[in-house]
Amino acid sequence: MRAPLETREFKESLSLAFTLIELLVVIAIVAILAGLLLPALAKAKTKAQGIFCMNNQKQLQLCWIMYADDHNGLLATNNDGANRDSWVGGWLDFNPSNPDNTNVQLVMSPIGKLWPYNRSFGIYKCPADKSAVKIRGRAYPRVRSISMNGNMNGSKNWSFRPNFWYYRKLSDIVAPPPSEAFVFIDEREESIDDGYFLVFVDTAFGNKKDQWGNLPAIYHNGAGGLSFADGHAEIRKWRDPDTLKPGLQGVRVSPRDVPWIQARTSAPR
Repeated sequence: MRAPLETREFKESLSLAFTLIELLVVIAIVAILAGLLLPALAKAKTKAQGIFCMNNQKQLQLCWIMYADDHNGLLATNNDGANRDSWVGGWLDFNPSNPDNTNVQLVMSPIGKLWPYNRSFGIYKCPADKSAVKIRGRAYPRVRSISMNGNMNGSKNWSFRPNFWYYRKLSDIVAPPPSEAFVFIDEREESIDDGYFLVFVDTAFGNKKDQWGNLPAIYHNGAGGLSFADGHAEIRKWRDPDTLKPGLQGVRVSPRDVPWIQARTSAPR
């Protein structure tokens, strides 16, 4: 005697279902595939952020060049945070009572000298910089991550050395040549304060040989973005453990990275 139709359909439906073992195997395969793909996706994301970062640097670099063209070759000023006569104003930190951290007016006109050439806040910050300041329990992103080479019309208190080039005009940039003279750099979130990036070109300030003044960003797998006076931008992979070490503790001496940045900051006369 044949089983009722309802019973046969029920048995057939059971035969089409996954067993527990089969389900666990599928889950294991999915987990293995995810483990293989996620690192690749993370690297792809980092690479995409690096491309975005270089584009920001190029846009800001173009503004810097156009400013000089409009001012008889004179470079935008690059003073410390206490001086509002600079390409950007203010002093960044993580103090919730410091309004400079989130004050977009510090990159806008009339303070921000480059603002008329590109009215975009995005070009002042690397997309990989997630630093924020907490104000009344809420996290707010800081306005920028980019600083400027102190020898590019920077505050003479720090950057002027009589035996090294100090650039006030575009035509001054001859050593190193414009293709090798850096202008903008992504600065480390722990290090960034004003818009001025200090590179010790000698030991006149009592610093050690090959010592960092400010610290470059390491957002892109241990690399950071820079732009150059000829208009191009690149991502630099840093090599020394002292450069890559997080935080601000201790003196950073990097015998491979610091000479590289020194050679692109200025040159002996």
